[in-house]
Amino acid sequence: MRRRVFLTSIGGAAAITAAGFGAPLAGADVAELRLGLGKRVVFISDLHLHGVRRLDLPPYDLLLIGGDTYDGETPSLDVVVETLRRLPGPKVAVLGNHEHWSRGKFPLRQGVKALEDAGVHVLADDWVQLGGLRIHGLDWRDDPRSYPAAADADVVLVHSPDAFQAARRGIYLAGHTHGGQICLPLNVPVYTISYFGYTWGLYRRGEAVMYVTRGLGEILPRIYCRREMVIAV
Repeated sequence: MRRRVFLTSIGGAAAITAAGFGAPLAGADVAELRLGLGKRVVFISDLHLHGVRRLDLPPYDLLLIGGDTYDGETPSLDVVVETLRRLPGPKVAVLGNHEHWSRGKFPLRQGVKALEDAGVHVLADDWVQLGGLRIHGLDWRDDPRSYPAAADADVVLVHSPDAFQAARRGIYLAGHTHGGQICLPLNVPVYTISYFGYTWGLYRRGEAVMYVTRGLGEILPRIYCRREMVIAV
């Protein structure tokens, strides 16, 4: 049976500010999805924290974080702890390519500990049951064709949308692409780093559905590609 999905709105209703300052550094669009979850879930991804930030998020029952919270340019894992510990729980995260690729500076065990010190439950090819939802978290793979299917999950949390190629059912939430990073006006991407061509927005595959967020951070400047967070209910 195909899941009914409604994208109810996209609007600018959130801000990211530097800690200790009130002026917003950047706005973010908010995509609202009706997925029949029975819970209010906020999904954010690709923070690429290079300093402590205050995230003004809408109210939620569960916060999901889709990886690339830090990268090789992050000065210290303290910025991860200080940014995320301010957010109420429960909080669940997976790791992205930049957490793996910056292991020379931040060994993975230290990165995971920083997230855990901030009250975040980190999933790596395992699952957790929260509020009646079974959340399956897939770890990053360098080979985009090597992701396994996540069986019996209500929500699959994964950094790369390429994992959707193995999807059979469930709701996938992914990031990684930054929405293309460089876009034409109105967030129209001209390029994607996804092996299978995913950029941002809603995708279907059989009984599975995926939303790819444009993310809340970046390493290189965005061009006509607004930051984004997701509210799913």
